[in-house]
Amino acid sequence: MSKVIEQEATAAAPAAVARPGRTIRVALVQSRSELGTETHDPRDGNLARALEAIADAAANGSDLVVFGEMYLSGYRTDEWLHRWATVIDPPDQHVRALVDAARERQVHLIMGMGTFGAVMPGDVYNTALLVGPGGVVGAYRKTHVAGFPYSEGIAMERCFYSPGRELPVFDTPLGRLGIHICYDMSFPEVARVQALKGAELLINVSASAGGFEEYWEHGLFMRAAENASWYMVCSVVGIQRGDRLFGGSRVVDPSGKVVASGKFDEEDVVFADIDLELARAARSTSHAFSIRQPDLYRPISDPVTHP
Repeated sequence: MSKVIEQEATAAAPAAVARPGRTIRVALVQSRSELGTETHDPRDGNLARALEAIADAAANGSDLVVFGEMYLSGYRTDEWLHRWATVIDPPDQHVRALVDAARERQVHLIMGMGTFGAVMPGDVYNTALLVGPGGVVGAYRKTHVAGFPYSEGIAMERCFYSPGRELPVFDTPLGRLGIHICYDMSFPEVARVQALKGAELLINVSASAGGFEEYWEHGLFMRAAENASWYMVCSVVGIQRGDRLFGGSRVVDPSGKVVASGKFDEEDVVFADIDLELARAARSTSHAFSIRQPDLYRPISDPVTHP
């Protein structure tokens, strides 16, 4: 990891202390990442820095270490992803290295990367991989692949990724985790489905682009508050092929309050202690799920008839 992150980790990390009940410590690693080219595989360099960050986070008592969207592969590697995407099953050398790190440090890891589909050669997905001390826990594939103009550029993900087709949650010793990626937050159904599947902690891995600063400010509040759930976002940071990825990683509690946040436009590590019982308490008093009337919401799932 860069010296910037090492310094931030030392300065920002709370001292390791005994934590009550179902409290876990998370570390959001807001880092730059290399891009791939026709001849350069970015994964070795990105992995090497990640392993340093994982060691630092574990030394500060972290149970869960999160990296941003497409961190391993480089978010704007774009047309060269077909060369440098990762194979999960059977695990390639980079996945094996993450599993070894999780086992050695006794932590769970979430890392964004481009991955190949299991059947179709060359089919690439924008994926968040979850590994733990016991091996690969699972993978989430970005379901809402962006393709639109915005104030500072054009989102071109649809040129390079296939969309995922599932909204899984993952059972771990830390709790049940609901993971999704960046633009997925714009669709409230994603977080809601994962919450209805029992997710205790909602985690978004992102490449937060300049021009959307207020979007993330308000979006995280709503996804957390409407699901009475902890919600966090971890973003990559830096300039990638002209795109400014501003970072701003943060942790929001079940009421929508920001309890920890990262810097803008520089590398940082955000530490936070997450008391999962707060979500249970919020849900038991708000009754946000028990008073739902799903029959009224059927139009949400009905296909739209396009002209």
